[in-house]
Amino acid sequence: MNAITRFADAVATPFGLMRAVDDAHNLLLAAETHALMMAELGQIDLPPTAAADAMQLRAIASLYLASTLEAAGLIQAAEDFTALARTGAIAGDLGEAAALVEAFWRGRTQRINEPERLALFGRLFGAPSGPQDVAGGINGDFEELLLDLCDAIIKAVDGGSQGRVRETGMRVAENVASASNDMVQMEARDIVNSLSQAIGILNHAQVRAMLMARTLWDAVGSIDRRFKRPPRPTLSHLRRGRAGMAVLAWLADVIDSLERSSGPIVHAGDSVLDSAIEWVDETLSLVRGEDAQSTASPRSAIAAPPGTQRTGSVWRDLGR
Repeated sequence: MNAITRFADAVATPFGLMRAVDDAHNLLLAAETHALMMAELGQIDLPPTAAADAMQLRAIASLYLASTLEAAGLIQAAEDFTALARTGAIAGDLGEAAALVEAFWRGRTQRINEPERLALFGRLFGAPSGPQDVAGGINGDFEELLLDLCDAIIKAVDGGSQGRVRETGMRVAENVASASNDMVQMEARDIVNSLSQAIGILNHAQVRAMLMARTLWDAVGSIDRRFKRPPRPTLSHLRRGRAGMAVLAWLADVIDSLERSSGPIVHAGDSVLDSAIEWVDETLSLVRGEDAQSTASPRSAIAAPPGTQRTGSVWRDLGR
């Protein structure tokens, strides 16, 4: 491989995306290792609690990233490309990418499908689209609670109440615990693995060549245009998901000390501060984009199907 080819691949490779998905894999590995250790200890009687434990929170953090990458269309684009390539609707030679596409196609009936993913994301995070989980419903409180936590973290570093960080952190943990179940870790592993496969396909040089795309996100956009889907703010979804995952992973690290200790829980140099700021900023960016689209297209203001949730005024209050 010559220097020009290596440079082209480096430009096309979505480093932020790859790093975020690697972080999600690491969170799941930590959760699975903890689960294995607990299993080896045998049955332990623990007091009942409404808050999620660290293991559960790490799995949920990885799913939060997956929920935003769902909005960015990553798995959907890989599935659409696979179907188009198999029917010959896209001209070109898959070459070395053929094995990746074939494996993704063969696994389509085993992995969690799109309606199931959307129902899961709605149950956990109040995702605004997809069928409602009949048993779990829509978690309409999650985003406002996560906003409260991010706001508390930001203000605590500037001299605000550390107690509010503890209080809002416990509320987020209790919220996701009530929306979760024993399957969340297995579901997270399945979906994060599907994300890795989708990245492998869409970022493959031969696939990008077939789609005349310079980067992975260009490939997603090319497939969306074929299906007449509107452009997506993919990088905002990625940055928001990465930041939200980091905040939830931080919460998993401190959850056991929220009630037991009384000292500062967050400090000026902590990376969670940057993540909290980024999550708020990217959420505001997405809300403003949705507002602009609604203004430009009255049809987009049509009420959402039953069981779906639109972003509330809490975000608009932030922009005042």
